[in-house]
Amino acid sequence: MEKDKTLQEILEEKGIPQNSLCELLNLSESQVSLLVNGKRRMSLENGIKIANKLRVSPKTIFLSINFAKRKEKA
Repeated sequence: MEKDKTLQEILEEKGIPQNSLCELLNLSESQVSLLVNGKRRMSLENGIKIANKLRVSPKTIFLSINFAKRKEKA
């Protein structure tokens, strides 16, 4: 199993800037930043959109959000 990664790490790996998610999700840069850092709830619809763009499973996206929250608490 692949190690846990944050959404930011996945974006960097794929070479996709956060601002490309702004257009995809029709959200502001600050809203996307909050999503990426696990500080804003992500809807299932947005999680699926991001997963499709990154070509990963939705599960990977939602696990990345939870991992970001765990890292912040540590």
